[in-house]
Amino acid sequence: MRKLLFILPAFFAFASFAQKLSPVQIAERNKPGTVMILAKFKGTVTAIQPIVDEAGAGELASAIRQELENAGTFTTDLFWSTYIKAFCQNIDKYMTRGTEKISKQLDITMVGSGFIVTPDGYVITNAHVVDENDESTKQSFAEQAFQEIMANDAKEIEASMGRKLTEDERKDLTTANSWYFSQTLEVERIDKEFSVVIGISGKGGKIEPMHVPAKLVTQGAAIPGKDVAILKLTKKHEYPTIRVGDDKEMRVGDQVYAIGYPAVATFHPLISEESISEATLTRGLVSAKKNMKDGWEVLQTDASITHGNSGGPVLNEYGEVIGLATFGSIDYQRNAEVQGMNFIVPVTIVKEFIRKAKIEPEMSDISLDFEEALDLFDEERYKKALEKFDAVKENNGSFPFIDKYIKETEDKIDRGLDKEPKDMTMYYYIGGGALVLILLLFLIFRKRKKA
Repeated sequence: MRKLLFILPAFFAFASFAQKLSPVQIAERNKPGTVMILAKFKGTVTAIQPIVDEAGAGELASAIRQELENAGTFTTDLFWSTYIKAFCQNIDKYMTRGTEKISKQLDITMVGSGFIVTPDGYVITNAHVVDENDESTKQSFAEQAFQEIMANDAKEIEASMGRKLTEDERKDLTTANSWYFSQTLEVERIDKEFSVVIGISGKGGKIEPMHVPAKLVTQGAAIPGKDVAILKLTKKHEYPTIRVGDDKEMRVGDQVYAIGYPAVATFHPLISEESISEATLTRGLVSAKKNMKDGWEVLQTDASITHGNSGGPVLNEYGEVIGLATFGSIDYQRNAEVQGMNFIVPVTIVKEFIRKAKIEPEMSDISLDFEEALDLFDEERYKKALEKFDAVKENNGSFPFIDKYIKETEDKIDRGLDKEPKDMTMYYYIGGGALVLILLLFLIFRKRKKA
């Protein structure tokens, strides 16, 4: 019997199965391994300066004036707001390419998301996050490089209107003009630098940014291509990691969770700079499974993702990565994103690049210890949890959230809330008795069958 009791802990360890996690648990376990990707591009861009098609713009103005007058709703303000919106939505009809080429110096940093899959720092993200020739990246280049020209155009429009542009009108003009410039944009002599921002535990338990240089290992093609890239952190360190799962088991209606750094929330003007290292969690459903034109599958989701989320992990209910938050949908009538119609590059495609780079995804010891500590914390075994949290801090004093959890765990213990069993021997005997009973029943059934 003694030999059997020694076997029991191992038996129950191997008999355990993955369990679904709550949204809180998914965030806690995966935020440390989710990172912000910074791609810095410096060099020269050239484009053909567009000019307004006076005839087309005049026809648009006449049509809008007549429509408003016929409806009896004409006012100068309504005319201009309607005109600007129509002009921006169909800018290719009212602008034409000029003959003058203009070159500008570029110095811009693009932001995306990613996640770490090995203890030594291999990072998965989208190819378009690190690609200077991606269409959305080129549009951002144009907006930054030619902002002076666009600002002067806006002043001329304001002079014609006799009033200032509203914030929405200015945004629509900037987006439309940037798009038009990007259609002739040539990227020349561009230097690229990549780095990763990892949230670390700072003073008072606050999360602070740590910048780690990275190099590009392999890269696919931006959508509609296989939009995956792999970076390698150049600083030797044991990094927090995320589990790589399997998208093939996902069904329409399954819950998914996206973690990343959406620009609108990460760099919100009302949010403090020290908060940029805190990743954002959103959730939704697998809305559909669809095929790209080349035949490979993507997952559609209603989970909210936007610029900055690109390359971030999308997880199943077990906290495993099943894909990358990659692209959304545009309402071209309103020239605006349509939320709830977003797409995930599945981890099946990611694994193609992992194999190509000869990488073996693996959980780091420090992340395994952190997970175990969180499991103990959730079971209200606070003394055991504190031992594990302390071990994590000893191995990496800046591990994200570690000081917060140590403080919370100490508070629980001080309040007498620990539920650690006083003596585990009793549980071994109960478990051992149950196992012996199962074996006896099996042997009896087998003998009867033979008889």
